[in-house]
Amino acid sequence: MEKVVLSVDAEAEFLETVYEAAVQPELWADVLERLSNVLGAASANLTFQDQVTGAGRAITFGTDTTQFDSYFGYFATRNPLLKITDYPLALRVMTDEDKLPKEELVRGEYYNDFLKAIDAHSILIFRLAIENSNTTVLNVVRPANREPFRGRDIESARRLHPHLVRAFRVAAKLSNMEARLAGFEEILDRSASAAFVVDRGGRLLHANRKAEALLAACCGFALRRGVLQATGSDSSRRLAALIGAAAVEDKAQSRSGAMTIGRPAPKKPLSVTVTPARKGLGPTLPPASCVLISVTDPGAGIEIPEQRLRDLFGLTRMEAKVAIQLLDGCDVRRAADNLSLSYNTVRAHLGRMFAKTGSHRQTQLVQMMMRAL
Repeated sequence: MEKVVLSVDAEAEFLETVYEAAVQPELWADVLERLSNVLGAASANLTFQDQVTGAGRAITFGTDTTQFDSYFGYFATRNPLLKITDYPLALRVMTDEDKLPKEELVRGEYYNDFLKAIDAHSILIFRLAIENSNTTVLNVVRPANREPFRGRDIESARRLHPHLVRAFRVAAKLSNMEARLAGFEEILDRSASAAFVVDRGGRLLHANRKAEALLAACCGFALRRGVLQATGSDSSRRLAALIGAAAVEDKAQSRSGAMTIGRPAPKKPLSVTVTPARKGLGPTLPPASCVLISVTDPGAGIEIPEQRLRDLFGLTRMEAKVAIQLLDGCDVRRAADNLSLSYNTVRAHLGRMFAKTGSHRQTQLVQMMMRAL
């Protein structure tokens, strides 16, 4: 087979796909296909693997991904190429023959039972990342009826290698940022308060479910051309001032603030807290200052999860129901009526709750539970 000579145009086209994959992870399969084509290979795979346990996953081209189930489930710990450590361990390009003589490789179980199954004889290895025992490796594969990877192939691979490493690092960082952002949004969605995240100009970046409900009901807040505002002009000016104070770039100068936003009677005003959220809550370049706006409705009932009370204090199901009544401001008789229980039964439950929590009075019990919740 003729040696592969990578043209300038082919290389440029390939690198364009590589850097697109840095921000669009679904394109790594295209990278594998294009790399296989430019290097005259039959298949390629990108593996993420724990070198100690053998656990991992793979993206493949030219090979059924399910064939790697047996690799990560069995052959990864029997791969002789992993057992031969090249020192110093570094990001580099190599072939299987740099790690193990071919005649020794083909005698083993790994070659005969796994590599043959995926039609792999010569392997060109791009090591892209090393983190403790975890490695990310891109393997380009030729079958036995093709010429093994040699000089010009390896030269081309080494020229492409820094670009692949850089693109993978960018992809990993973006993935981490997206995961952190998703976690941040999930925390906000679980909040008992309505929560908005805005930039320094008040432009809405995120709203949790309760905040979206406030906007939908036009309840104290409105979104005008993407900017979060209060429904009254005076309240809007004050809210904008609080956002500006919280979004000051100098961390020492930024400050939190609070205000109320009135609503039509008989509804009570909303309690609003505006807090600096610092930088980096989203994948913006450069990172933007963000502000967290937390909104509480003083007239809304408190949602107290029964299971949480049971977990925290070891209460039975009925004791937790009694506790919820007490936390909601009911006395023992009112709690008994609401739960369709006798006064003495509720008193008995209360006595057992005192014993479990180490409290002696109803007010002490309620204060303890409120602090815990």
